[in-house]
Amino acid sequence: MSTPQENQKLSLKPNQALLFGRIHSVRRADDFTYTEVTLPAVDQYTPPNSVEIRSKKRLGQAGETIEALVTCGGYRAKSFQYLDKETGEKVTRRPTVNVYSAVEE
Repeated sequence: MSTPQENQKLSLKPNQALLFGRIHSVRRADDFTYTEVTLPAVDQYTPPNSVEIRSKKRLGQAGETIEALVTCGGYRAKSFQYLDKETGEKVTRRPTVNVYSAVEE
């Protein structure tokens, strides 16, 4: 984990972010490790956010606090139809899936 002084020197490239949080769970699938991280809540009335970080190496154990430099990406998932309750109209929606990949040296 890096120190706050090192973070000040860090220059982020486009589509990069520095995530800070506690590891909730870790799973392995194919060639990647997927780490579910709970991010700090903005305030005491807001629930914390959770993200999943894909990496080649394990980022840590459940319960550990980490900082991870990630690349932000994603893709458009399969479209589906649903019935709008207000209008009664059939609507087609295509969700977007966010993918955070650890920047590994």
